[in-house]
Amino acid sequence: MPFTYQIDSEAGMIVVVGVGETSQAERFEVMQAWISDPAFRPGLHILCDFTAATTPPTFAELGEIVAFIKRNAAVVGRKKVAIVAADAMTFGAARQFQALSHSGPNTVQLFNNRESALAWLHEA
Repeated sequence: MPFTYQIDSEAGMIVVVGVGETSQAERFEVMQAWISDPAFRPGLHILCDFTAATTPPTFAELGEIVAFIKRNAAVVGRKKVAIVAADAMTFGAARQFQALSHSGPNTVQLFNNRESALAWLHEA
């Protein structure tokens, strides 16, 4: 499975990990899965660890993701999204997502390691 997620209610976050080749359908599938999870609640911060993902979304796919988030803003709530990317292609896609998300319910930051991302998510 290219995506896994875990909801950590105590930490107030969802941890999403992408591995290998991923498709747009799989991206939407994992978002729907955590929204439908009984442990989900609005406002959970999200850590997206894409250091092992090999196929970042295209610009058009990023637009679809941002539109989905905006349509579901009442369900997902306002939150921080930390994206960890190791390679230039994934980091570039994450930067585009950050730019597209500026008017939405998320505050998006990019990181090159998980520790920095977690530190930012835990800041008040």
